[in-house]
Amino acid sequence: MQYDEDDDEITPDLWQEACWIVISSYFDEKGLVRQQLDSFDEFIQMSVQRIVEDAPPIDLQAEAQHASGEVEEPPRYLLKFEQIYLSKPTHWERDGAPSPMMPNEARLRNLTYSAPLYVDITKTVIKEGEEQLQTQHQKTFIGKIPIMLRSTYCLLNGLTDRDLCELNECPLDPGGYFIINGSEKVLIAQEKMATNTVYVFAKKDSKYAYTGECRSCLENSSRPTSTIWVSMLARGGQGAKKSAIGQRIVATLPYIKQEVPIIIVFRALGFVSDRDILEHIIYDFEDPEMMEMVKPSLDEAFVIQEQNVALNFIGSRGAKPGVTKEKRIKYAKEVLQKEMLPHVGVSDFCETKKAYFLGYMVHRLLLAALGRRELDDRDHYGNKRLDLAGPLLAFLFRGMFKNLLKEVRIYAQKFIDRGKDFNLELAIKTRIISDGLKYSLATGNWGDQKKAHQARAGVSQ
Repeated sequence: MQYDEDDDEITPDLWQEACWIVISSYFDEKGLVRQQLDSFDEFIQMSVQRIVEDAPPIDLQAEAQHASGEVEEPPRYLLKFEQIYLSKPTHWERDGAPSPMMPNEARLRNLTYSAPLYVDITKTVIKEGEEQLQTQHQKTFIGKIPIMLRSTYCLLNGLTDRDLCELNECPLDPGGYFIINGSEKVLIAQEKMATNTVYVFAKKDSKYAYTGECRSCLENSSRPTSTIWVSMLARGGQGAKKSAIGQRIVATLPYIKQEVPIIIVFRALGFVSDRDILEHIIYDFEDPEMMEMVKPSLDEAFVIQEQNVALNFIGSRGAKPGVTKEKRIKYAKEVLQKEMLPHVGVSDFCETKKAYFLGYMVHRLLLAALGRRELDDRDHYGNKRLDLAGPLLAFLFRGMFKNLLKEVRIYAQKFIDRGKDFNLELAIKTRIISDGLKYSLATGNWGDQKKAHQARAGVSQ
């Protein structure tokens, strides 16, 4: 195909042809299940270690013994889980001898193609008046993780076609699935709304004309998403004709029962003067339409001019009634710091960042109300995100690991209360992680087995 320099016009047919050339070369290079494999590798290499490190150390201490007058402080035990190791897929025979497990063997013998996971545990004993005693438990077995075929940790990774044929595997099989009790299971990608982005929707027949929302969630954290809404009240009550000029703007914050005027939220974040607040919302002061839109909100919050008064206003709508003013202010501060827009930051001194983000939300709301920007579409594929194997397994593993730590604590506490030391290897119930992951992959109920009715169904098939 010859292209001339001058001939800028490419016919639609040529475009179509060119697109398909690019698409097929993409699949030639990546294969059909690259997204599954990369996602699983990221889970093993990053997520598992992160989940283990994020767990707080187990802190154990017996009740103080009152013997012969003086109280003797019992020793404290600290358990910290550190570096993890994943072995190759292994199967233990009846006689206890480990052997490498090939995927085809797992299929034929109805086994689970999984690899053992080991972790280093540091046990610290702190006795009063003595030096700390640290013992390292290297590579303690904590459970088995099912391995996705053809991923980095699979035994078939990097083999030639001839090697694969010798192992009774088809060279054309792309992998990307698990083998659970001999049957092949695939994880279906789960669609959800994208987090940490602002959407503006028009509301029909509600007290709001427009609503902007942001589902905010911390990257790689187990905390549930916290949503903040910024809404513009509709004019003239329900059903009446709603014009957008001169409406109050209110925010709905997490854990606060009533809506809060938006300007009060800015004042609670420490931006007191009207000009400071407007600088965060309206980026061009030469824009009379927009200034006019914000005016009702400024008038509404005129009575509250200080940060503490604004915090008290928010706190009194969230905290339990009959709490002191200091407590209310502290409560409001914590909600603003930890629950409002956590992805912007949950540490101290994130107020400026949050004010800019909140201002951006209000700005988007005003643009939509003035008709300068189109409303967002919930069903647009660009506003969706897909949870692949990695995030799905990380969600499961986080729950299982939490349960494992709970069981270790209960087991060890029994021994410590009797004044004995405990055996770490016996305290760890390896079945929790192994069976938990196996159950979810086998049945498709994504979540804890005990709470099966809450779990998502049909994730694995």
